[in-house]
Amino acid sequence: MTNFNHPVHVRFDALRAGARIIFVCALALLASCGPGVTVRETNTTLQWYTSERNTKGDYYPMGVFMPARDSKKHAGARRFETVVLKNEYLTVHVMPETGGSVYRAIYRPTGEDIFFLEGKAKDWLPFWESGVKVSFPYREHGVGTIQPASYRIVRGDDGSITVAMWMEFARNTEWYHGAFYGRHSAMLLSQHVTLRPGDASFEITYRIVNPAPYRQGRQLWNDTFFPRDHVKSGVVQADDRPPEKTTSEFILPAAYVSHHGGADFRPFEEVDAPLVCCPPPHISIFTWDIRHGFAGMWYPEVKVNRLRLFDPKVSPGTKLFINGQGCYEPGSFGTHTYNFAEIWGGFDNVFEAVENWIGPGQAYEFTHRFAYVKGIGKVDFANGDAAVNVEFGRAPVLEVVTLRAVENLGATFNGKPLGQAKCAPDRPARFALPADATEGQVVLAADGRVIINRSFPLEIPLETTGLASIDNALRHSAKRHELSDGGGEAWYRDAIHRYPAGSVGGGRVLYRDGQLARAVTCLEKATETDQGNGEGWHLLGAALLEVGAAGGANAAFRKATSAENPYAPAWYFRALSAISRDSMEEASEMLGRLIEADRRHWEARLLKVWTDAATEATREQALSDCKALDAEDPADPRVQLLLRRCAEVTGNEPLAAQAGAAFDQLMKEPGAAVRLREFEAAMRGHYKASGRLEHR
Repeated sequence: MTNFNHPVHVRFDALRAGARIIFVCALALLASCGPGVTVRETNTTLQWYTSERNTKGDYYPMGVFMPARDSKKHAGARRFETVVLKNEYLTVHVMPETGGSVYRAIYRPTGEDIFFLEGKAKDWLPFWESGVKVSFPYREHGVGTIQPASYRIVRGDDGSITVAMWMEFARNTEWYHGAFYGRHSAMLLSQHVTLRPGDASFEITYRIVNPAPYRQGRQLWNDTFFPRDHVKSGVVQADDRPPEKTTSEFILPAAYVSHHGGADFRPFEEVDAPLVCCPPPHISIFTWDIRHGFAGMWYPEVKVNRLRLFDPKVSPGTKLFINGQGCYEPGSFGTHTYNFAEIWGGFDNVFEAVENWIGPGQAYEFTHRFAYVKGIGKVDFANGDAAVNVEFGRAPVLEVVTLRAVENLGATFNGKPLGQAKCAPDRPARFALPADATEGQVVLAADGRVIINRSFPLEIPLETTGLASIDNALRHSAKRHELSDGGGEAWYRDAIHRYPAGSVGGGRVLYRDGQLARAVTCLEKATETDQGNGEGWHLLGAALLEVGAAGGANAAFRKATSAENPYAPAWYFRALSAISRDSMEEASEMLGRLIEADRRHWEARLLKVWTDAATEATREQALSDCKALDAEDPADPRVQLLLRRCAEVTGNEPLAAQAGAAFDQLMKEPGAAVRLREFEAAMRGHYKASGRLEHR
């Protein structure tokens, strides 16, 4: 029987061999299934361009990473591993190798692309301008084509298929990895791309985990590339010549917008929506008050809407970028940049400030859904069920496209029935409104279930009370510039000088920067001045652990949990101490306290599965909890490690083989082995810090 108190590196060669067979058979079964969602793994060949100045093929400071035009070279063709998901409405191409991007998505009823396609790949900024890409750890163009994600393919109980991808960044420790557009972070990133049967939308869930003992800024963004022009002759892609005048418009139900850093703060008006109104060289605006969860592009010549759907309470960030009308430059390496419009999204409202934090051990996520809506006017409201256009005037009409086929779509206006109709992604429904209608309440019911209940014209209140936190974050962004290690030495110099000497904030910055002796001195002074500050004791304990003062560290963690303002994450380190003494039940109890205080503490939930699996009486509970973790984040390789071990000790050999195959897939990420060693250290009761940035 496995000794759970003394884990070893996972080998299990025979088990893995059997698991691979099961995995391959499972993929074959998925690829051959009938109606619903299918999956296949293939390759996509793109023209590859590189730079003489980017000799290491890695991220460099701004001046090197953005090379001179004459240094950019065509280096032939390059194949990228691609996973293709397909249902009756969509074909979605996922490229784990290019930072986990969605390369393209095709609306199958018409064969039209949802996203812009650059048609090439390159190693300079911006590295990738097709489909949808994540931007992390640096919030703007934060990953590159040389940052691959590991992945596994997961089938849901509802018939959905997910490409679950995982990435880590702590191995990128050279000084230039912390420069502008840097790519170092202690945090982990998962991306789940999911397609469901009968659904004309697909979704991407972005999830970050902070295994570090200090809080960090929760700045995670993505970037969607929509085509600038879609005219009767088709979608304008790559370097194609655009029409002389763009008729496309932004769909943006926002109250206020600004430029970078909060500059030029102003109300957003409908006259800002047409792209033709943008003068050279470009516009780049952030929304500050988006109340409704949709944004996108409207193409009036072909009656097409391209939409991004989201929860504005979770991820309100929405930023637009386009080049100015008429600045198309044929023949240059940047020709294609005129032909797309970018819609960014993220946890925060602007790039330049920390509005929210992710605490030690915590996980946060948001989901974006993408849909192609054809055959109705400019969308006035959309959610995960339907998109509607409501037109008042000479011939008032309600137009609807549902994202799934509906046999009986019922509509009412101000409580009065408008009729019933069939509706589907490729079959719009239309209802005549009263001739004198100028406003009113629309209710739509799909097969008896209410899917939309809204007043139109859609209200976008100019309420300013909620903007204070954004403004405050911008005004104090220098002090709170702890959003990622992407600021490098500039980040450190700025942050440390903004905190008072001997403060908890100053100690946190010193500890994070790896200046352990100075951090201990600073935090000892901070806790002496404010003994009730649990976070200060917690950080002091973490710093003492790294300098080898385990006794002092354990005392500090005890004070952190019992302080006047206790700091729950310290229970994690108290549990590590218990594990090191082989007191697994005591460790489980401590982790349970932490989880009760903070359900988002992912690291505690992982470790509690381990401690519970070590005791025969709680092994079944450990297996159940681990299955829940797998459902929540099927991309984290540590979950598969735990799931295999839980399955082994409970005698579930098929599940152990399945988890082993998934683990092998996810461990292909270049830094996965290092992060696994960190977790295995915790399983032995020891804390192993992630790599920190080196300084010049």
